[in-house]
Amino acid sequence: MFKYVIAVLAIILTGISPALAKRVALVIGNGAYEHTVPLPNPANDAEQMASKLRGLGFDVVAGQDQSYTDMRRTVMEFAKKAYGAEIALLFYAGHGMQVGGQNLLVPIDAKIEDETSLDFETISVDFILRQMSKDVKVQMVFLDACRDNPLARTLARRMGPSRSGNVGAGLAEIKVDDAGGEGSVIAFATSPGDVALDGEGSNSPFTSALVRHIDTPNASIQTIMTRVTGDVYEETEKRQRPWVNASLIGEVILNKTETGPTTDVAALGNAATSVPQAAAPAASSAATQSTIAWEREKLVWNTVKDSKTIADYQAYLDAYPNGTFANFARNSIKRLESANQVAAVNPAVVPGATATPAPAGLPDPQAAVPGTPETEAALGWNRTARRQVQTRLNLAGHNVGRPDGAFGPKTRAGVTNWQLANGISATGYFTPAQYSLLTAQTAGQYAAYQEEVARKQKAAAASRSTTQRRTNTTTTTRRTNNNNNNGGGMNPAGAAFIGGVLGGVIGGAIGR
Repeated sequence: MFKYVIAVLAIILTGISPALAKRVALVIGNGAYEHTVPLPNPANDAEQMASKLRGLGFDVVAGQDQSYTDMRRTVMEFAKKAYGAEIALLFYAGHGMQVGGQNLLVPIDAKIEDETSLDFETISVDFILRQMSKDVKVQMVFLDACRDNPLARTLARRMGPSRSGNVGAGLAEIKVDDAGGEGSVIAFATSPGDVALDGEGSNSPFTSALVRHIDTPNASIQTIMTRVTGDVYEETEKRQRPWVNASLIGEVILNKTETGPTTDVAALGNAATSVPQAAAPAASSAATQSTIAWEREKLVWNTVKDSKTIADYQAYLDAYPNGTFANFARNSIKRLESANQVAAVNPAVVPGATATPAPAGLPDPQAAVPGTPETEAALGWNRTARRQVQTRLNLAGHNVGRPDGAFGPKTRAGVTNWQLANGISATGYFTPAQYSLLTAQTAGQYAAYQEEVARKQKAAAASRSTTQRRTNTTTTTRRTNNNNNNGGGMNPAGAAFIGGVLGGVIGGAIGR
């Protein structure tokens, strides 16, 4: 009995052991969408997060590329396990949307044809949060679901102008009280209402940083999310800043490593809660070395992050091939190589500019560089420029319909077909080098097209001028006639009447 009391006291004084705490996680990654733009990274994101969480002692309920029915079943399994958990965690990567301030996760078979579809084809985040608040001490939510979602735009168009404002970009803010009270952490890949990047590597920038830091020994979740936010902000060139809202009454440490007995009670022989004294200096030394290594790497990165030279980024990769900023360094190298290639092929390619003679195609390295929403966004096209791109695709023989500046499914299919025809990685999105090639290929046709448009505009203007002159002439003639009829004294009927009267008067006078 005495040993039992000692063991209980040791647990109270040293905290709940990770081995005894009940930790449950729901991890879902949806990318293979059937009715909208697929996403390459969510399945990888979910797989790596599930593996990392299992290593931290979580009972993980995981699903990848799930339909509506699959997601409901997975959430139900999670809800049953999460009841009474010390920590319940949700991680979701994939398409998401907000309608009227409500956040919705999108299964891969969703069509979202109208508002009715929302109740029967999406899963509400609030619904999952309710499952995480049943006698759960700490709730953690990580949503990498703020990606650009064409289904949301389709729904907004069909809702009409009066209600389309209910469909917002990105996700809506979640108040911590909504997730179960004081012990909550809510983290978005980017700020509420903003759109996050899917990334050019095998993982999104947010998930890459989260996987990198979440198992940091003896680091609180607040510290971890501060590091995640900093990494994403730097790796996306300050285009994306994760958003975190936490309400915790103390520190929550997911990877707590003991550094030695904390009290005399714990040292009385309870093997489950005590660690040999010799372990403390070793653990402390390891933590110090880890901090020094991190600061050193960060210093090197700060030196090269704004460089315009490939060699500088490569120097960082040589020193830290698996470093914190390795993916960003590789992306920077790709971007610089692409820019160099564009300059070599066509030094002044801008939408509407006259291009140089068409090259045979892109060099092999550029043909292998896949286009992404990010590489296309870097071109900075406005609506007029997008119409020009659509016109060039039509001229190249890949019909995308009437150029309207909106890159919908038909335009994306046209881009994909053009890429396939040129032996380029077919993604439906342009890189700068690919746009340079399209511009060069269609230089002659586009110049002829512009001449024809100018000729028609001139002819239309001449026709309008002629019509206006005729209208003016007719109007002038009518006014002249009116003036002659009215200003000359009287109209013919009036003249006849007066003439008859005068004739009668004269005739009477003669007759008398």
